[in-house]
Amino acid sequence: MSTQNPSKVPSRSAEELRREYVVLFLADLMQVTGPSDKQEDFQAALQKYCDELRPWLELSDCPPNPRNVFSLLEDCAFDETGENITVVLSPEAEAFFRAWLRRNKIAGDAGLHTAHAWSN
Repeated sequence: MSTQNPSKVPSRSAEELRREYVVLFLADLMQVTGPSDKQEDFQAALQKYCDELRPWLELSDCPPNPRNVFSLLEDCAFDETGENITVVLSPEAEAFFRAWLRRNKIAGDAGLHTAHAWSN
């Protein structure tokens, strides 16, 4: 068991936490939409995912003039190594990201997220 002094553990900045959560949000989204050969199947899965997040949307998170059809990413770029990617969420995707954060916080606070109790 680690007896590391909590004051010596480097804390993550808000930007680092945000990046981590955006990665988790996009991973969740990719898992739900899955690999699909048909654009219609992807669109249906994406719409269902967004519809399931609607209860956690707050008006203050939404852009003033949300679009009915929107891209999730406003920008996406890889670094020169191809190892790192930078994404900019669209205003609508940002609202759904905040709803996703809210939903996961509520589920976590209620003990609905569980971790596996085994290790290899």
